[in-house]
Amino acid sequence: MIFHQPHNSKSGHNYNAFFYTSDVWDFHFHKNLELIYVVKGSVKCIINGSEYILSAGDYGLTLPYDIHSYVPFENTLYWVGVFSEDYVRLFAAHIRGKSAQGFAFRCPEGTNYLLQSTLICEDTPPIYILKACLYAVCDAYLSEVNLSEDVSDKKINILLIAQYVSENHTKNVTLKDISKLLGYDYNYVSRYFHTAFNMSFTDFLNIYRLESATRLLDETDKKITDIALESGFQSVRSFNNSFRLKFGISPGEYRRGKFRK
Repeated sequence: MIFHQPHNSKSGHNYNAFFYTSDVWDFHFHKNLELIYVVKGSVKCIINGSEYILSAGDYGLTLPYDIHSYVPFENTLYWVGVFSEDYVRLFAAHIRGKSAQGFAFRCPEGTNYLLQSTLICEDTPPIYILKACLYAVCDAYLSEVNLSEDVSDKKINILLIAQYVSENHTKNVTLKDISKLLGYDYNYVSRYFHTAFNMSFTDFLNIYRLESATRLLDETDKKITDIALESGFQSVRSFNNSFRLKFGISPGEYRRGKFRK
């Protein structure tokens, strides 16, 4: 399963950073760049189908729309920071239209000291310090990872599909709409979609609808029927079935907090 993280596709100096231990991140993608640093232990990273093992002291950088996953080994601590292109516009222009022939890299001693003292934390540094750190990361990355012209339209297709579904999931969206958007034959888009996302279009669409629904359950007092229809489900029954399939509980149970961690 591959899923899009719309909250990590926002521009406007978007930045977030967290430490993780046993957290496994399934295949996902987003518009923003993502930096991973292993504090201790090791993490198996799969980037666009290529596997890398990061050990303590290693960094890795995913480019916009790279499909990636992280699986930590036992006794591992790793840090992940996601940042929009606004912080590193020159680097973003340099990599645009290119694919990376690698992912993992090490930082020079001085750069590593800067990152350890100011960036590798869960706080957001002052903007100019943050920019300095991120540009230093990009420089270290380019010194070890080769880039080549990207002749594939796979990434842009994924982006267009994700953007369209994100913006229209509350409507009666179909794969035929996607094929018209991309300008391709429906049968080709259908095969491409299943290959790229490894799920049905309905399941992909429901990811966005359920995300909207859980937000409304958390933040409003609207009736569950209204939430179901507002989120794009055709009936309360289909909403309940999809919700229970994903979370193992009903929307009502979720709202009451009976099974929340």
